[in-house]
Amino acid sequence: MVSISSVTINTPTVVPASSALGTANSANAGKDGKTEAESSTGVKVNLSGAGVDASKAAQAQAAASEPPGIKQLRKQIEQIQKMIAQKQAELQRLQANKSMSPDQKAAQVNALNTELSALFGSLATLNSSLISALKKQADGK
Repeated sequence: MVSISSVTINTPTVVPASSALGTANSANAGKDGKTEAESSTGVKVNLSGAGVDASKAAQAQAAASEPPGIKQLRKQIEQIQKMIAQKQAELQRLQANKSMSPDQKAAQVNALNTELSALFGSLATLNSSLISALKKQADGK
């Protein structure tokens, strides 16, 4: 059983039309540059320590009962996600690099985008395979 110690739901306030055009943004801008409407949206959930422990135990139990094929697909998905994160970080560093010529930067950005495209394609294929495997497992029970 998971216990929730607190839940905070922030709803966005109505933004004046002039703010949408950028004329009132400076009045609402906080020290981090976000407007009040941007910084007050979202849902925040804090789980108690017992809830987090119970969730981890349930996930471990579910993972232990999965067939090896599903476990392997999940591992491959995690690896691809890590590779995507690394390539995205590399792309950000490259775009922030001011010492490169625009032509060099464009060539490297294109190469990284090609790699990212391939990784996203692999991720989509693995996700599709995982969904199929999970459906087969559910139908088999």
